[in-house]
Amino acid sequence: MQIPKYIIVKHDGKKTYLSPQADGLKECYPDARLNGESTLEFMLPATSPKLSALTPECEIHAGGRVYTLLKNEAIDTVRDENNKLWTKVMAVERWAELGTQYPEPYICNDPTISSPADLTAIIVGGGTDLSGGLYPVGSAAHALYAVLDGSGWTLGTVDVPGIHDIEMEKVSRLTLIKEIQNKWGGYLVWDSENKIVSLRYGNTWQPYTGFQIRYAKNLKHITRTQSNRLVTKLYAFGHDDLDIASVNNGKKYLTNNSFTDKEFTAIYKNQDIYDPQELLEKATVELELMCRPRYLYRVKIADLRTLPEYEHEEFTLGDMVDVIDPSVAPDSPRVRIIRHKYNLFMPWDCELEIGDPLERFEENLKAAFGVTGFIDGKFTEGGRFSGHSIEDMTIVDGKIISIEAKKITTNEAKITTAQIENLEVGRNVVMGPDATISWSQVTSKPSIPTLPSYIKSTYIDSTRIESPLIVGGEIRGGSITSDTEIDVGTNAYIGRELILSPSHWSGIRWGEGSGVPAVWHDSAGGSLNITNPSGSIYAGNQRIDVPPVAVFG
Repeated sequence: MQIPKYIIVKHDGKKTYLSPQADGLKECYPDARLNGESTLEFMLPATSPKLSALTPECEIHAGGRVYTLLKNEAIDTVRDENNKLWTKVMAVERWAELGTQYPEPYICNDPTISSPADLTAIIVGGGTDLSGGLYPVGSAAHALYAVLDGSGWTLGTVDVPGIHDIEMEKVSRLTLIKEIQNKWGGYLVWDSENKIVSLRYGNTWQPYTGFQIRYAKNLKHITRTQSNRLVTKLYAFGHDDLDIASVNNGKKYLTNNSFTDKEFTAIYKNQDIYDPQELLEKATVELELMCRPRYLYRVKIADLRTLPEYEHEEFTLGDMVDVIDPSVAPDSPRVRIIRHKYNLFMPWDCELEIGDPLERFEENLKAAFGVTGFIDGKFTEGGRFSGHSIEDMTIVDGKIISIEAKKITTNEAKITTAQIENLEVGRNVVMGPDATISWSQVTSKPSIPTLPSYIKSTYIDSTRIESPLIVGGEIRGGSITSDTEIDVGTNAYIGRELILSPSHWSGIRWGEGSGVPAVWHDSAGGSLNITNPSGSIYAGNQRIDVPPVAVFG
């Protein structure tokens, strides 16, 4: 193992080298976690002229990874106990930049949707192929390919099984990638130097180089955390209460008493599973994890790979390693490295977290909520809380800042809240037959006109609308009937004919008045009459109501 001499900062087409010897660089720690954060922190003297290279858009190359400063709280200025000023730099691996990219204008392979909304991602198993035949439609590889298309990143190895759908809107590419990992499971493996992302199946992706964490060799400190939340009987439910009875000899539950004969029951729900066989396989894996005590190891080791006799040893994030400590780990387990933090320039200063990442998420969440009856089977293979079901859980003295869900169902027939300041409804509000709105509690009430006595309210059915006033830019219909008058503010356009009543006094009048209209039709005599009691009648600029009068016929 070669110890690097510097890190490289690329900016504005230039390269700046930062080293402990030349620039006072210190405390340089890469810290990466499977399916989690990946960061780089280091300190530079606050007077260093090379700080100008650390622009928001720079790239920092260190330890085989590429980092960016495009984040909140990227740089701190610190005065230490010796009254010396330091600049602390806190970068994230550059795959985080996918959090600023969105599927524009949209991603959609659902043939039933002709005009998807902007920034929508709809990738369904029964849809069209978005990968040009490279991956099966509905697979994780197909979904990742569609999300990465146009991002500057490419797809590596994807071997997680299963067919699922993704439907989200107004979320970034990174959120979509994490949702794919959440639904399909597995481990996201990032190659930020070459901008490649893979999604590996934990059951088969178990890289092992023979590396051992051994007492009296490289082990400095070890803590083993044991979880005794046992489940030996597991009910499994999928989408819309799908169960496994059809593929499990009529039983909706699985049992595993390989550790104890006692019965400890729990429920596993995953709304993303539509197939009973897939649900059975997933529940079997979950039960295998929960039927016996589980262990998480936190260790500090001396990375001896800088010494000639150990330079052949290799390990990296995600590798399987052996833990050999007769007192703390008597069964010498082979477990996965889920976190690796080390000093880049002094790699023997190293911390590892090894075991099943499910333990860290699950146990931390339980500890935070303090729930004794919390159901264990709510976590994906990669250790993510699925969010498909939260049961019998009370959060004391706390808040859930944001919930995003396709559907929220309450069995108590009501949702109680202290106050909803703004309620935005995308489509419809459906009220039951006995539902009411307390009008006295509504502020800024809209103005409602007084209705005529014969109309008690605005009435609408399939053939009729009754209301004192209907306002619109355009009203269309086969016919418009008025029992009294129709007022036209500007012009009335008649398509073909103006048909008047055949009564004696039907005609055309200019202005308000009474008596005979100016132009009227004598239905008895069959004549058209023009009258003007108070003026003259002209045709072609010639007065025709006094002699000589032109006679036609």
